[in-house]
Amino acid sequence: MSDSPTGMRPGERYQVENLERAHQFPGFFLDGKYYLGPELLTAVGWLEGQRFIYDNLDATGEPIFPDRLAGSIEDLTLTLVDGTALMLAKMSIKVAIEPDETDEPATDTWRTPRPQVPQMLAIGSMLLLGGCALALLNRRRR
Repeated sequence: MSDSPTGMRPGERYQVENLERAHQFPGFFLDGKYYLGPELLTAVGWLEGQRFIYDNLDATGEPIFPDRLAGSIEDLTLTLVDGTALMLAKMSIKVAIEPDETDEPATDTWRTPRPQVPQMLAIGSMLLLGGCALALLNRRRR
């Protein structure tokens, strides 16, 4: 969990408001961990008290920040090891879910969005098969 001096609350997501000339942080903090995507599979950073440890590597496999220490967080401000101060902003994520047939009607029920990858793969597969079928039909007509 987050340390109270960080300013972050449990269960809430916070993103780094990036500056042009500062290191970019595309993910978000949630419960003391830093994630790159909404699927919450792997944390690439975490808080040790107020210290932000960021496990990001450069092209040669070396940590972006020395000893993986990116900086510290206090009162929703991430101060990087080079002194750059970046503000943290609470993210508002509200995605309605459809109730199951066995569930009672959902009122104000919100959850983290699920990845859309399986649906995209199914659509892509159908398009590919449709294209192959059209190509075979056109070939038979000649």
